[in-house]
Amino acid sequence: MTQCPTVAKRVQLRHDTATNWTTANPRLLAGEIGIETDTNRMKIGDGTNNWATLPYFPPDSGLGSVFDGGTPSSTYGTIPALIDCGGVT
Repeated sequence: MTQCPTVAKRVQLRHDTATNWTTANPRLLAGEIGIETDTNRMKIGDGTNNWATLPYFPPDSGLGSVFDGGTPSSTYGTIPALIDCGGVT
């Protein structure tokens, strides 16, 4: 297997306090993630509903250590599409 190219990129998710999200009540794009920085909760947009009507993800729980500098408690398997690098030029 050939070595995949390394591309330095940064991904930043939309984030703000719960109060600011509620006040602005934006419509998130389909698949867009919004994070409440003071509650560690997030919602994923569907492109149709505004913030206030979107459910939290995961339902009724916070993201905890994922965003507070701790160690995430979940592990994920290999995603072949990210390792294959086929078609990358």
